[in-house]
Amino acid sequence: MKKDVVLFDFDGTLADTNELIARSYLHVLDQYFPGKYTLESVVPFNGPSLEQVFGQLLPEKASQMVTEYRQYNEQIHDQYIKPFPYVKNVLQELKHANIRLGVVSTKKNPILYQGLDKLDIRQYFDIVLGSYDYTQVKPDPEPVLTALNQLSVTEAGRCIMVGDNWQDLESARRAKVTSVFVSWSQKSMEDIAPYQPDKVVDSMIELKEWVLMNQNGGNQ
Repeated sequence: MKKDVVLFDFDGTLADTNELIARSYLHVLDQYFPGKYTLESVVPFNGPSLEQVFGQLLPEKASQMVTEYRQYNEQIHDQYIKPFPYVKNVLQELKHANIRLGVVSTKKNPILYQGLDKLDIRQYFDIVLGSYDYTQVKPDPEPVLTALNQLSVTEAGRCIMVGDNWQDLESARRAKVTSVFVSWSQKSMEDIAPYQPDKVVDSMIELKEWVLMNQNGGNQ
């Protein structure tokens, strides 16, 4: 089956926001757990939703912590966000090849739009979905299925979901779309192996070549 729809996670996949996220977590956690966390030790928090992370750490303060995180993240956002190599060029080439593109993120929509605009890549996407667009976030299949519905795609096998976390891979699997893991993720292959991605790519260039090969039903 041809594959002509590619959905991307945003943070850690298209946008290098690793330091932005880590600094935002550390800013909040230092207020509640002084000296307990470092930039390195908060890396595992990159992936789950803010509500999930803070809900596990301090349930009674989770809502307040989410608000504080978002306020600080917005303040330092443009200073610490940058694209991964070749992101813009690859998106442009895929778009010119008539591949339909989408973003499926757990971020709130306004800050997601801000990030896409800062990287100057928003114009390449047919749809951009954030947390406002679904009731359940990844790893639930709802975000991916919502994207397919909005794109009027009735055959899940035509779609590829690209991400840097197990939540992306599991959401793809449950939605019955092809999952692609990006090796520039902060997560190791050992972390990801149990979720059995259909494909692992080492660069955006490799992703582009693989997508174009499969556009008309080529072999994986």
